[in-house]
Amino acid sequence: QMMLGLIKPTSGRIEVFGLDLEKHRIEILKRMNFSSTYANLPSNLTVAQNLKVFAGLYSIKKPKEIIEEMMAVFEISHLAKRGTGQLSSGESTRLNLCKAFLNNPELLLLDEPTASLDPDIADKVRTMINRLRYEKNLSILYTSHNMRDIETICDRIIFLHKGKIIIEGTREEIAQHFNELSL
Repeated sequence: QMMLGLIKPTSGRIEVFGLDLEKHRIEILKRMNFSSTYANLPSNLTVAQNLKVFAGLYSIKKPKEIIEEMMAVFEISHLAKRGTGQLSSGESTRLNLCKAFLNNPELLLLDEPTASLDPDIADKVRTMINRLRYEKNLSILYTSHNMRDIETICDRIIFLHKGKIIIEGTREEIAQHFNELSL
């Protein structure tokens, strides 16, 4: 929430892209996006309408093409005319991911993006995120309790406990520290 500028830090400051967030919030937010399993989009709009609204907010050129592409990537094209309030939690999660990739962000904040997904869809989503990450040279800040997600997607890992860093490093460094083969 602090990186999105929704709440202010009680101390310190946040820099994104080398810019102070408080002074350059709009400029920074245009270059990033987020998705959270726990964020709901307006339920009275259809899937396509929601994505069209967000495409407009980000001034997306050729929004129809980008929206169709993202719906296809996350396999929700068949839901385009369905009301967002009628979606399952997994469908809502994939809609939020479509929204997050609309503006071709340089930085993407993902909060538990596979938490409400069936195992087969979660595997597909991890694959899609990794593919898009490399294709678009995208940086991702990924929060999750799912170690499979972390091992699959993250290059560097930080474990936090009550806001304090317990350990950080690559997955190999952390597994080695605990004398384990995996996280």
